[in-house]
Amino acid sequence: MLTFCNSCQMMVLQKGSRPAQDRTMVVACLAEVAQDMGAPIAAYVDAIMPLVLKELGSSSETNRRNAAFCVGELCKNGGASSLKYFGDVLRGLYPLFGESEPDDAVKDNAAGAVARMIMAHQDSVPLNQVLPVFVKGLPLKEDHEESMPVYSCICNLVLSSNPQIAPLVPDLVNVFAQVAASPLETPEVKVQIGRAFAHLLSIYGQQMQPLLGSLSPAHANALAAIAPKS
Repeated sequence: MLTFCNSCQMMVLQKGSRPAQDRTMVVACLAEVAQDMGAPIAAYVDAIMPLVLKELGSSSETNRRNAAFCVGELCKNGGASSLKYFGDVLRGLYPLFGESEPDDAVKDNAAGAVARMIMAHQDSVPLNQVLPVFVKGLPLKEDHEESMPVYSCICNLVLSSNPQIAPLVPDLVNVFAQVAASPLETPEVKVQIGRAFAHLLSIYGQQMQPLLGSLSPAHANALAAIAPKS
């Protein structure tokens, strides 16, 4: 594995002689390795992370997408070895949420990376700064393989009554409604969204009515349909 990582490192570093497609292949491969290896990837975080961080700023959409996925897996599985990179990762991901990022799949993978970081090491993520940007990028639009980590993260924060969720409730209701109405989201995702929505109803009660009244009938009905029946 070490020889493999060192070879990948050389390929990515040789930007002058390696086309974007080669770097795409390397970063995608590293992401799959990080995902499949789990905790043992921690031994290689220092070799891999600096290279992948550079690719977050690539001119290639595919490279940015693969790099976002890869940093998320490294932060999720890298243990203590990844913590020192959290600030750099968040700074690298931030532009991918902005209007200057034209590719929805890149944005979705950036959201997936942030979700994995929060779920792995919530105390190392400044939620007051990160969550408004994170939620603004939802719902996911193209890469629905990121749905489970992204919406699991949001729902866990809601169900634990994390205080940073409170100012985002109007945005979350809108996101939940769109997810509920989407034919592209799985029943498993919608069950989680339904539980989180029910939790918000139990906390905010009548304060939710103006928010629900602002939804389209289709979205309101879809949201009501996935809420657990008492």
